[in-house]
Amino acid sequence: MVKSTNLHLLPLAVILLASASCNLLANLPAELQPVNLSPPKVTFQGAALVLAPSQAQLAAYYCPEVISVPLGGAGVVCQGLFGRRPSPAEMTVAFDLHFGVANPNKIPVPLASILTAATLFPAGNSQRLGAVCAQLCPVGQPGCGGGPAPGACQSSSRDVHSLSDFAGAAANFLFASGVAAAAGHPIGFAAPQVSASSELNVTVRFTFGPQVLLATMRQLAVQSVSQLKAGHTVSFAIPYRLEGTVWFDVGSLGRIAVGFGPSNGVWVLPVQHLSGL
Repeated sequence: MVKSTNLHLLPLAVILLASASCNLLANLPAELQPVNLSPPKVTFQGAALVLAPSQAQLAAYYCPEVISVPLGGAGVVCQGLFGRRPSPAEMTVAFDLHFGVANPNKIPVPLASILTAATLFPAGNSQRLGAVCAQLCPVGQPGCGGGPAPGACQSSSRDVHSLSDFAGAAANFLFASGVAAAAGHPIGFAAPQVSASSELNVTVRFTFGPQVLLATMRQLAVQSVSQLKAGHTVSFAIPYRLEGTVWFDVGSLGRIAVGFGPSNGVWVLPVQHLSGL
């Protein structure tokens, strides 16, 4: 039992212990300090085509489907006008999303997964939606192919999109091809890490599934039948809307979700075949 004569010393002891604890925390190395995480700032910088067929290839592909020639001679006529009809694989369209990521925290923050939804012809009645979750992996992890893990691209917050918000997206419409930490770096699924109190440019590549995209773009060819009959190549412009969420994983401190978009634009398929892969 504490003697009554020493009871007046207890408040002083509590103050000294609290002060010692504060001093101990203040003297801890930065990596051991208690952390209050702030969401990284994700700035969507734009979307650029990196792989697309030429307008001549588009004309050669769609011409036999949309022009009418007696006795089934459309294929012969179209080949004479535009050359060999390309295969669906030659009609692949891929695009890069460019982000700037700023980390205001005193610890590194790695990206964990990226949800992207693309709507083509968003203002029309025949709009098509695709959504995909790209799961990223620690550097050096073998067998990492970008497939989503259970619970990836899902969030309890209503302020950001989850994969379940795009349940109506067409299957096999959009595929994740990889991520690169800055332009020119190899594309893969290793998670870029944003260093403490720094910024990083991140590129994410996606590919449209040819079969679904070709069916979607056919409406443009139907609108250009007179040009195809005259032997003219057709200019294809694809309006789009992009939106999604980027997740960061800081281990025991949890996951942080930051949304981007919606952002609207138009891709004009080029005169020459585009291959930036």
